[in-house]
Amino acid sequence: MTGYLRSFRLLFPLWHETAGKLAGNNHKKEMHMKKEPLFIAFASQKGGVGKTAFTVLTAGILRYQRGYNVVVVDCDPPQHSIGLMRDRDLECVKENDSLKMALYRQYKQKPQKAYPIIKSEPENAVENFYRYMREQETEFDIVLFDLPRAFRYMGMIRTLALMHHIFIPLKADDAVMQSTLQFASVIREELVSHEDYPLKGIHLFWNMIDKREDKGTFEAWNKTICDSKLHLMTTCVPETKRYNREASSMQGGIFRSTLLLPDNQQVKGSGLMELVDEICGIIGLAEKQGESPMTNLM
Repeated sequence: MTGYLRSFRLLFPLWHETAGKLAGNNHKKEMHMKKEPLFIAFASQKGGVGKTAFTVLTAGILRYQRGYNVVVVDCDPPQHSIGLMRDRDLECVKENDSLKMALYRQYKQKPQKAYPIIKSEPENAVENFYRYMREQETEFDIVLFDLPRAFRYMGMIRTLALMHHIFIPLKADDAVMQSTLQFASVIREELVSHEDYPLKGIHLFWNMIDKREDKGTFEAWNKTICDSKLHLMTTCVPETKRYNREASSMQGGIFRSTLLLPDNQQVKGSGLMELVDEICGIIGLAEKQGESPMTNLM
C-alpha cells in the first residue's frame, strides 16, 4: 500500500469515533423533505480517468432526456472544472446560432431547465447542497458529486461516507490500477461494511479501453477485482476522443456539455448509454413514463 493510502487509512479510527452520530443524524434536520435524494459520486484518487466527464454526461442524460431533478456539486477547487464548463457552454450558445437552435429544439422536445451547479469545498459539499435546496425551496431526485482526487482530510472522509453510491472509472495502467484497487478496498472495508453510513456500494467500471490491448491484461485485473470482492460493472467504455468534444470545438458534433445532450451520432459506440442504464439499475432509478430517445438536435 502506498504511503498516501496508508495515511488515508490512518484517518479512519479518528473518524469512526464521531462519524456514527454525524452520518446517522445527517438527514434528520431535513425530515421535512418528502423524499431523500440519491447522493452519487464519481471518484478516483488518480487524475485523467474521466470522472468529471462522466459526471457531466450522466447528469445531462438524467436531466434532459429522462426528466429527473438533478443537481451537480462541483467539489474540485480551485478550478471547479464543471462550473467553468458551464461558463464556456453559455458563452458558446450566446455566440452560435446553431447551438441556440439545438438548445431550443431540446427544450421543445422535453422542457427541462438546465441543472444547477453548486461550487463547493469538498468537505462542505453535502451541507452546501442542503443549504442550496432550502434557499431554492426545491427537492431533487439525484445529487451528483464530482470529487477531487486528493482524499487527505477528515472532512473528505465524511463526504465519502454520506454518499449512497460511488462509481470509480478504471484505466488499464498497472500503477493506476494498483492504487485504485487499494483505494476502493479501503473505502469498502471502512465505510460500506459500516452500518452507520448510508454508503451502499462502490462500483468499478472500465474506461478508455483500447481494442489493441492484450485481453489477458483485462482478464488478470478482472480476476484481481473479483478476488478483492469489489463490484465490477459489465459496461466497458472504449478509448475515444469524443468524450473531450465540447460546444467550443464543434468538430464532429457535441458530446460533452452541461446544457445539451450529446449528439446522437456521437453516442453510438461510446458505451455512454449502456453505462448510464447500468448506473440507473444499480441505484434503483426506474425508467420514467414517456421517456424519449435521443435525437439529433443540430
